[in-house]
Order: sequence, then C-alpha cells, then structure tokens
Amino acid sequence: MTITNPSRNETGALERWIAASDTTDELSAVVDGPAARLGQDGEEAPAPDDRLVRMAAELETARGEAELQRDPAWLARQSPGEMRRERRLARQIRGGRRRQIYTTVRSEQARQLAQVRAENRIAARDVNDQIWHRRALSRRQRMLDPTSRLASLQRVTSAASAGLIAVAVAGVAWTSAGVKNALVGPDGSALAYLAEPIFSVPLIVLMAVTAVAARFGRKFPSKEHRTKVYAVEAGLLLASIALNTFPVLSITGTWQGATVLLAHLAPPVLILIAVVLQPLVTGFLAEILVEVGEDVTGNSRLDEETVSLVRLATRVRIAVAYGRLEVQPATGLPSITAIGKYLVREKAVAQQVHALLQEWGEGERAVSAASTVEQEPAR
Repeated sequence: MTITNPSRNETGALERWIAASDTTDELSAVVDGPAARLGQDGEEAPAPDDRLVRMAAELETARGEAELQRDPAWLARQSPGEMRRERRLARQIRGGRRRQIYTTVRSEQARQLAQVRAENRIAARDVNDQIWHRRALSRRQRMLDPTSRLASLQRVTSAASAGLIAVAVAGVAWTSAGVKNALVGPDGSALAYLAEPIFSVPLIVLMAVTAVAARFGRKFPSKEHRTKVYAVEAGLLLASIALNTFPVLSITGTWQGATVLLAHLAPPVLILIAVVLQPLVTGFLAEILVEVGEDVTGNSRLDEETVSLVRLATRVRIAVAYGRLEVQPATGLPSITAIGKYLVREKAVAQQVHALLQEWGEGERAVSAASTVEQEPAR
C-alpha cells in the first residue's frame, strides 16, 4: 500500500525504509547469527549492539504479524452476534424446508385421494351403466319374444282382475261395518256383519263370472238371460245402497251432513265401478292376448296356416261377443265381408274364417243337443 502526502508529491520515509533493499540485506546480516559476525580473515567481528538485535526481532515479528493480518480468515471470522443470526437463519431455512416437504406430501396425498375417489365414481357409473344395459337388453328381449309378451300381458291381466276384486272386497268390508253399526250398534251381535255381504257377494260373483267369460271370448250373460241378470244386479246394488244410507238420511235416520252421506255412498259406488270395469278390462286384455298369441306357435302339431286361422276365428268370436260385429239372423254369424273388414284380410281368408266358425257352431249345437237328450231320460 502506497502512502502519499497530499501537500507533497513524494514517497514517505517509512515506505522508503521498508522498500530499501540494502537495509534488508544489512538487517539480514545482523540477525543471521554468529556466522554474520566473522570478518574477512575469518576472525569474529565485534558484536553489534543488543538494541539492534531487538529491533531486528521486532521487525521480524512485525513482518509476520502483517502477513497474518492480511490473511482472509480474519475477514471470514464471525462475531458472536453474527453466529447467532446465522443459526437463527439456518433454523428458519430448515423450518421452511420442512413445511415445504409437508405441504408437498399433503398435496400428493390429496391428489391420490381425489384420484381414488374419481376412479371409484367412474367404476360405480360403469357398473350402473352395465346394469341399465342389461335391463334394456332384458326389456328388449321381453318385448321381442312373443312368449315373454304373452307372460307380461297375462301378469297385467291377473293384476288388473285382482285389483278390481280387491276394490270390491274392500267395499264389502267397509259397508259391512257401517251396516252392522247402523242395525245393532257397535256392541251388537256380530251376525249383523253378514247383512250387507248378502247383497254384495252375489255382485262380486257375477263380476268374476263375467271376467272368466271374457277371457274365453264369451259374453255373460247371454241374450235370453241378460234382462234377468241386469235386474238382479240393479236390485242388489239398490239394496246395498239403501242399507248403507238409511242411517244418515233425514227420513229414515239422523241427518249428519252431506259429507257423511257421501262416505256411506262411496263403498256401494266402488263395488258398482268394479263390477262394470271388470268385464271391460278383462275382455280387452283377452283380445290383446289372442292377437299377441298369433306370434307364438308353441308346440302345436298344426301347421302355421291352420293355427293362424283358428286365432282369427277366435278374434271374430270375441268381437261378436262384445257387439263389435253384427251377426246375420239366419246363420248367427257375421258376413264374410264384415269379417274381412274387421280382420283386414282378403276375401279368401275371411271365407275360411267363416267356414271355421260354422263348424264350431255346428259342433256346439251338437253338444247342446246331446246334453238335452241325456237330461230328458233323467227326468
């Protein structure tokens, strides 16, 4: 390092003294020891002053200190405060790294959990789609398979009949309790429960017989007994209504309001509705059952043309039973033209159906005549 004087542009004395090479050599000769104190003839030179030796030693010490003081380690050495701050910073860095690792692990776990949930939802939807696919295939199979269609229609027919019968039975039970309370009171004899079913049960029996006849393409009652049966049904229905309403009428009982009157009228009306709907529903479903049955050949040994002809004839008989086709008084059968229009078939098929119906009619008349002959000897 060069030391300059701001007033004089010349080198300092101390720097000149340190940089002098001859002075260095002299000092070296002084501190070299006894070897340096020998003269030219090998004789020992006079010993220098002790003060010079001390100065030379101090100079060497100063040079060593200067060299050590210029070492970078002095600058890199930390103070106690710096060391505390470094440790504090190191702890903060380590804490930040731990938080970063923890956040990364939590994020990875959350991502894996979300992925598992998504896979589970996708799997559940796949299973649900497969279930609906199987249901659709099964429904398609039931719709295309004639046997399945027949079975489904038969279930609907049975359910409809059972539902209407259940409505009628519920109406009978309801009216039985009301009539019993009206006749003998709540604490009266239990035999009073039979008063109302005496009039309602025959209606249910007639309803069941009409439904069975409709299933087989017949109509009940027949023409000769239709008036009698309808009269009986009307009388039974009026008797049932009278038994249920006389306790709440102002003339025969105690008037309690229109609501109570409607409550007593509801059961007989339900029975009437069931009696009217039962043959209609059963006959309609039976006709559909016959039409759908044309696609099912089953194990019949007849050829397909004969089976189809029989089914067409059965449809015509059902239509005649429900008055959809007019019959001729002479033959008791519809005309060939009417049969062709109803079945939407050509004239040749209508003729075959008409011929088959004639054969069936002759067979039924023969059976009826035979049964009459058997009954006459018994009388």
